[in-house]
Amino acid sequence: MILDYLDPSAPDNYHCDVCIIGAGPAGIAIASAFADSPFRVCVIESGGFDSDSMTHALSEGDSVGPLDFDPAMCRLRAVGGSSRLWGGGCVPLTRLDMAPRDWVPASGWPIDFDELAKWWGRARGVLGIAPDQAIDDGSFGNGRFAHALPLRAEHAVDRVCYVSPVKFQSRYRGLLGESANITLLLHATLTELVAGSRGSRVQDGCIGSLSGRRGTVRARQYVLASGGIENARLLLASDGSHPRGMGNGNDQVGRHFMDHPRCVAGKVVDGDLYSLLRPYNSDELRRELPLYRELALADAAQREQRLLNGRARPYPVTASTPAGLQALRELRASFRRTTDDPGTSVEATVQRALDAGMPMSSSCGTPATPRRGRLMLRVGMNAGHVAGAVARRLRNRPLETYRHVELMTYFEQSPNRDSRVTLADARDAMGMRRVRVDWRLSELDYASYRSTAAILGEEAARCCGGRFEPEPWVRDATLRPTLAGTAHHLGTTRMSERPEDGVVDRDCRVHGMENLHVAGSSVFPTGGWAFPTFTIVALAMRLADRLRSGLEIVGA
Repeated sequence: MILDYLDPSAPDNYHCDVCIIGAGPAGIAIASAFADSPFRVCVIESGGFDSDSMTHALSEGDSVGPLDFDPAMCRLRAVGGSSRLWGGGCVPLTRLDMAPRDWVPASGWPIDFDELAKWWGRARGVLGIAPDQAIDDGSFGNGRFAHALPLRAEHAVDRVCYVSPVKFQSRYRGLLGESANITLLLHATLTELVAGSRGSRVQDGCIGSLSGRRGTVRARQYVLASGGIENARLLLASDGSHPRGMGNGNDQVGRHFMDHPRCVAGKVVDGDLYSLLRPYNSDELRRELPLYRELALADAAQREQRLLNGRARPYPVTASTPAGLQALRELRASFRRTTDDPGTSVEATVQRALDAGMPMSSSCGTPATPRRGRLMLRVGMNAGHVAGAVARRLRNRPLETYRHVELMTYFEQSPNRDSRVTLADARDAMGMRRVRVDWRLSELDYASYRSTAAILGEEAARCCGGRFEPEPWVRDATLRPTLAGTAHHLGTTRMSERPEDGVVDRDCRVHGMENLHVAGSSVFPTGGWAFPTFTIVALAMRLADRLRSGLEIVGA
């Protein structure tokens, strides 16, 4: 059943067995596990099926750290959450990512790689990953790829990612709408969790809408599934019975905030640049299989040089694009352009912010948008360019002349308790205190990034007979790279054996709370470089199984 809290006919208050806050991949995955069960589930979503500017403004906050970070430009409030912008990339963590590493402070998960791997099968189902697709240590199977670089295994390896076809907002709309035991409540924002008299159980969840409506959700079990920033914000805001915030007795909520920083490491010049690009040409690889590869740092290099994990993606920079081919591309793009509806505008704005700093495919900026008739005329006038491009494509040759290849590198960030999410004094339209994000990197991070960039750059150049020209920061330790995040918000409610070291236990239950749990990448103690969604969903299915088993035991 789907209800809208902006609709006066929807009830003010709700009673259920499980209350899930957030309808992103984690929240929807958990709710789907309860479909057709005897347990009542209520999913609280701050937005609707489309993004809108007023709801999106609730995500605004302040950046107070040395690295620029806009809390509103890296997440969405709508069914599907930030997965509305994802490319579908799924890849498992490596064993080394989850293991204690003596060169990485606070590393090591309370659950091991094999425990997490038990839930990969369930994650496949949620994400639409083929059941026969092999999964390895940190990679999907890659046996059917035709092209590969002659990488030295002690330096770099290819990690294979699977492209999930699932759009959570559309795939699970039918299930949520038709389920008799699941209620999806739209445009309802959780403002606070209220503890009972003993302080160890959540008694009510306070909800409200931008129209001024207020109510409560009373449940036997609560799950925060609102993302790495909002999960911490909601715990800190729930300070009625817990002055420092719920689950924050040891001052751990919001700490260890991590992302996957990215920047250009340098460029590869000369050599056979097409041979470097071809193994990572996603469009070519996806013709037969929904797979693509990432050039990643080998485990051996991480251990030997005491580095964090990292990857690189080569991007071609062309000397020029033939006029006919450029016109054809613009014509095709004109049919894919976003419309002017409010939801699309919000998501397009966030997408542009996330794409900032990505390499351009040519030296030209983004062109103005000519009318389609003019574009068709340009295509016709330059038909020879188009025909030549088709011929080169048929011979599996590049359509343009490459000037060089830029390497965009993505890095693991080490846990850092001073990198954190806190609350500001300013309040949003719901009356909640806005977030303050203090995103910080350590000297370990910067030193590791220099070494990783050099290793991956030199290896890429060696494989194609070219030369790596690093950015100045790679060789000069006094310089800092200009880094951007990738909207992978990790660590703010990290999993730990002891309450002194984190926020949730190995079962994702908040330390000291009997019926409060957290789902999503905020529970990751470390994050490697892997896109987090596959692991998020695996952990969500594990949590759903534990919640359901607990409810069945109590109800027996």
